[in-house]
Amino acid sequence: MDTQKIDDQIRDYYAAQRPPADAVVRLKQLIAAGAPAARPSRLKWMSAAAVLLVIAGALVWSANHRIFQSPQRLAVEVARQAAQGHNEKQELEFRVHECAELRARMKSLDFTPVEPAMMRDMKMHVVGARYTTLAGEIAAQIVYVDDKGVPCTLYEARPSDGLARLAPGEHEIDGLHIDVWKEKGLVMVLARPMA
Repeated sequence: MDTQKIDDQIRDYYAAQRPPADAVVRLKQLIAAGAPAARPSRLKWMSAAAVLLVIAGALVWSANHRIFQSPQRLAVEVARQAAQGHNEKQELEFRVHECAELRARMKSLDFTPVEPAMMRDMKMHVVGARYTTLAGEIAAQIVYVDDKGVPCTLYEARPSDGLARLAPGEHEIDGLHIDVWKEKGLVMVLARPMA
């Protein structure tokens, strides 16, 4: 019967697991000589190609998603979106009689809705509003009516990201006159039937 302690048995076992002496000598010689000069491996070339592909893909994606879009082209796209939203006549979430009521009720906006001077000058009256997006940014879609009951749709959004570069102007889309401008620190887009 072996009376050797378990600790000694474990030490003996692992000591017996060492590589042969000639293998140790060869390893020491390799270490002393240094690593051989690395030549570009196929993996490195494939990695570089993958990085270039990702960059090219990002450029194509960004070109399709308004990052490099001209301010005028972006304004036309926003005007088309406003025309479509006006023509859809979606249900309003908030019914109000004054624009000031929207400030208290539309709490999820990251800006304060304001009544543009144009609406007062045209003697328009606010009816209500709903949350929407404009060029991917959260916006208020506010419906006004004129003294004949003709509805107009005003979009207001914070000028962040692409909207900051938006070119002001007038557009005619789907039988609507679309005005795009900035006022009181906000982007404004008004869609109304052509007279």
